Amino acid sequence: MRRFLLLLFLLLPALAAPRLVVEPEDGVKPLLDLIASAKEEVLVKMYLWTPSRLDVVEALGEAVARGVKVRVLLEREPSGGRVDLSVYQALKDRGVEVRLTTPFRFVFVHEKSLVVDRKLAWVGTMNLTGSSFSANREYALLLDDPRQVAEVVQVFEADWEGRRLDLSKALLVWAPSRTLGGVKEGNARETLLALIRGAKREVFLEHQAMADPEVVAALKEALAKGIRVRLVGSPQEPGDTYFLAGAEELSQAGAELRFLPDPYVHAKALVVDGEVALLGSLNLSANSLNANRELAVRFTRQEAPEAFARLLSVMERDFQAGLRENPFALPPLAETIPWQEAPKHFGRIATVEGVIQQVEDRGTVAFLRFGTGESDLRLVVFPKSYALFRQPFPQSYLGKKVRARGRIVLYAGYYEIVLEDPSALEVLDGSP
Repeated sequence: MRRFLLLLFLLLPALAAPRLVVEPEDGVKPLLDLIASAKEEVLVKMYLWTPSRLDVVEALGEAVARGVKVRVLLEREPSGGRVDLSVYQALKDRGVEVRLTTPFRFVFVHEKSLVVDRKLAWVGTMNLTGSSFSANREYALLLDDPRQVAEVVQVFEADWEGRRLDLSKALLVWAPSRTLGGVKEGNARETLLALIRGAKREVFLEHQAMADPEVVAALKEALAKGIRVRLVGSPQEPGDTYFLAGAEELSQAGAELRFLPDPYVHAKALVVDGEVALLGSLNLSANSLNANRELAVRFTRQEAPEAFARLLSVMERDFQAGLRENPFALPPLAETIPWQEAPKHFGRIATVEGVIQQVEDRGTVAFLRFGTGESDLRLVVFPKSYALFRQPFPQSYLGKKVRARGRIVLYAGYYEIVLEDPSALEVLDGSP
């Protein structure tokens, strides 16, 4: 009997080892499969959810139809705007109980998690958008450790009700790192800094942001001690202060910096000494660490050998594929490229060619779309320029083969070229 108990004890870490999902390679199927496995309950907490992910809405609706209780907590004002009402209503129409986050509790509820039957928890870096599963570098961990899953549920319930929760003894990594009214609401900053300051050989990061002064300072201290620091990311614009400024400061201090044009790095992953990792929604910014609700998982190579090995392999591949120069500083492309190749040249001025398959005028902005997917390249025109283009605008461009020139940028997960002058848009013919 003692031998059996010892064997069971040794097996428990392997049984509870988190599994890794990598995007865009794995697609949305792992998430849909997880929802499909629910028998009693699904809890979702999400920052950004766009209409391109109505497949997840449908999956939750199917769960409700088979008797599963589904609750969704959505950030009230993601990206400085408002929750997408079409997604909100679609969830309500399918019997999902939906709430918006309590105002003023956090700057943003930026956590991206899903719990099934209080047994499995999805903890990711990705929002529920098209680009998250098709164009971005994203990661998620699927947790089955009962204590970790219970903690995700406990915080969900507190945030659902808008109440404070003491996380001073948390197993997972939570933000905000602050104490209010005697309640310690998170441990993210101290966990992150302890990992960096405890490094002996290397700190390896794949991150969307590098904007927290204390984190940048800790990485520079590591460099000064002879520790290797590697960083791979994707700047958003020429004057980007969210990633580029901090990344270049580290580069000047001796860090090895790589820019990945495709896929776009929306990841938030850190590996120290090839032995311990931190992965989740946590960005390296003051807002994320101090004021947002965030969730990340700290795990070791020993605890999750398969997940750890895959994470490190993908990060290494991205680093090797990355550019040594900021893509926004590269010269314009001389040749014309098919619009499908735009993500590979993110940050550069390029001439793209293709057929406009969809047009949309929202009043505040118009879109000319080359494809029907959310991450497909779109041309953007603002109202002040409408009168300069062919009339009626934008309908006159529908179905036309065009050639457009401008800088390929990303906005809220969308690849786009902003057009301010009609000379940047040439109609080649009217047939596909």
